[in-house]
Amino acid sequence: MAKSPNDLIFEALCLRYRSTTNVSRVMTRKELQQATGLTAEVLVDSLRDLVSPVNEDLPIHFVDNDADKITIGPAWANRCEDIGKDA
Repeated sequence: MAKSPNDLIFEALCLRYRSTTNVSRVMTRKELQQATGLTAEVLVDSLRDLVSPVNEDLPIHFVDNDADKITIGPAWANRCEDIGKDA
C-alpha cells in the first residue's frame, strides 16, 4: 500500500532529525520534495494541513515562520524513534 504524503513527510523529517551527521535538522521545501518524491502542489497542500490552526500540537514547524524552513514539530519528534524499526 502506498504511503500518504503526510507519512512521507514524517519519515523524511524524522530521518533528518535523527541524523548523526553534522547536517541541519531544518529542510527546505525543495529538499523535502526531493526526499519524498511528492509534486510541489501535493507537498504544499500537505504542509498546509500539517500546520493548520486546529493542530495544537504541530507535527511540523516552520522555523522563524518561514515556509521554506521546515523541521519536525513536537507532535512528531517523540515518534521518530519508531521509524525504521519494522523495515
